Amino acid sequence: MSRIVHTVTVNNKKYEYSISPSEDQNCYYFVCRGAGVAQDFLKEDIPALLVDLPELIISEIEYKNKQNNVIRFRVNVDEKKVIAKRAVKAGYSSVSSFLRALALGK
Repeated sequence: MSRIVHTVTVNNKKYEYSISPSEDQNCYYFVCRGAGVAQDFLKEDIPALLVDLPELIISEIEYKNKQNNVIRFRVNVDEKKVIAKRAVKAGYSSVSSFLRALALGK
């Protein structure tokens, strides 16, 4: 299977998602920025994920509307890659949520 790109419409706006083979042959890598998701999922979980995707997008929109303050800091390319890998490995849907949880001790 090669990479599949499709859209889902929520509140008259289209959100793109993609599904591609993962290194683990029992998984697919699923990305939907609108839902804040970028991680591996078991093959058998993909249908349920697609059913839940509109709700995940709505939740992410509501969450972002509550988060309106920004904290920024700089890292080099290698540090950014390490942080992103750790976020995915820890099961976070975004680097921001990973760093927020670390900073707040959650």
